Formats: sequence, C-alpha cells, structure tokens
Amino acid sequence: MSAATSPPPPPATTGSEAAAPVPGAGAGGPESPAVEACPLCGAPIAPDQEWCLHCGAAARTRLATSSNWKGPIIAVATVVVLSLGVLAASLVSLSGNSGSAVVIRRTVTTTPGAAPTASTPAAGASTPGATTPAATASTPSTAGSPGTASGPLATKPVVTPPSGPPPTTVQVKDLIEGTGPEARAPDRVTVNYVGVLYNGGAEFDSSWTRGTRFTFTLGTGQVISGWNEGVAGMKVGGRRELIVPASFAYGAKGLATKPVAIPPNAALVFVVDLLKV
Repeated sequence: MSAATSPPPPPATTGSEAAAPVPGAGAGGPESPAVEACPLCGAPIAPDQEWCLHCGAAARTRLATSSNWKGPIIAVATVVVLSLGVLAASLVSLSGNSGSAVVIRRTVTTTPGAAPTASTPAAGASTPGATTPAATASTPSTAGSPGTASGPLATKPVVTPPSGPPPTTVQVKDLIEGTGPEARAPDRVTVNYVGVLYNGGAEFDSSWTRGTRFTFTLGTGQVISGWNEGVAGMKVGGRRELIVPASFAYGAKGLATKPVAIPPNAALVFVVDLLKV
C-alpha cells in the first residue's frame, strides 16, 4: 500500500485525557476482579476494600447488605438472652429471701404480744374480804386505786372519834353532800372507807390502805347492820361519818383484824365515800 493511501496515525492523547482502563477488557490478559459499587454514593469499591474512598461508609453498607451479619448478631443476641436469664433468676432469688425476712420480722414482732395474757393483773385484787366490815368477812371488792376518785374524795380522810361515851344507836353525819344517785337497798354500791376504834382512834381497816375499793349489796346482810343503816340514803360523790355501837357492829365477839384487832363490845367510827351505785 502506498504512503498516499495509508490511514492517518491515531491522535495523540495526554495523560489527563487517557481513557480509563476497563476491567477485563485486556485481550489475552488475566481477568480483573469485579468492581462493586457503593450503595450509598455509587463509587466503585474493590472487593478487598473495607471503606468507600469516596464516602467512607462502604464497610457498614456492605456488612448490612451481606449475609455475613447474621452470625455475629445471633451470637450477640444469644449472649444477651442468657445474661437476662441469669439476672432474672438472681432477682427471683433475692425476692424470695426478702419475703422470708419479712416473715421472720413479723414473727419477732408478734411473739411479745402474747406476753400480757400471761401476766393478767388483778389476780389478788379481789381478796381483801377478810378485813372489810362484813358479817361474813368474804364480801368481794372491786379492784382500782381509791386515789382515782375525783374532787374532794380523791384524798384519804382523817377520822377523829368524838369524845364522851359511845352512842347506843347508829349516828350519821354528812361531811360532803353527794349530788349523784341515792343508795337504796338492794342497790350494789362501791365505796372507799376508813374504820377506827371509837376508843383511842386506832385504824383497824381501810380500803385506802389496801388500794382497793369495796363493793357490796346494800341491805342483804353482806356487811354489818350499822353499814346497811348508815350508807342508805347517801348520794354518789358524798362522804359520810358513821358512828356504830358494838351492837350494830361485831358485838361481844369482836373481830381479829390486822394490824389492829376489834375488841369485844367495841364501838367503831367509819368515814365512807360513796363512789358508785
């Protein structure tokens, strides 16, 4: 072929205008690995690239779009589930121990509650009958401190026998007028009292000393006849002096009271407070 008819040479190219090589286009050469595109920005990524050189997110994107994530995620989920199971078992155990502790505390707090039933008071509060001014010496009394009476009846009276020979009939004198209900037979009445000998004034009996009020049924023979006669007509809240000759008291036999005995044929003086009818 002549020089006039030969094809022109290819145009010269600069480095900046050189065509980009196409993977796999080289004839006879080894095939280049396939290039992936970054799903985020579309830039090409080689399979051995962990990060997109354009946006820097290819590794995370490839992991998310790959099936390789399932194994690590399942392993992590398994560890989390096992940890939660152990934590739940520990909480159940702690809850059970806490409930037992509450039961023990209740047992401890309720155990002393039974003690008062074994130490019920007033076991000896109803046994003063031997020194009360009663015909049978066995009249029951009502437990309670005489000092709990209100007003002028809250203080034990001082009993002073009159001078001269004792009377032959029961003599009564209201030291304090009561304002409450009036005592009549067969009322059950509660009183405080002091009893002294007419001769000498020695105290032979007192509810104040024993610390127990005295309760009896009026007009039924539970007390000496001087009391049945002298207490009748009193009003609650009243204080009355009774001068009782021996014939209305313990007569010729007397009574072995303590600390002072009532001699035979002894007249007696009482001061009685009527507390309740």
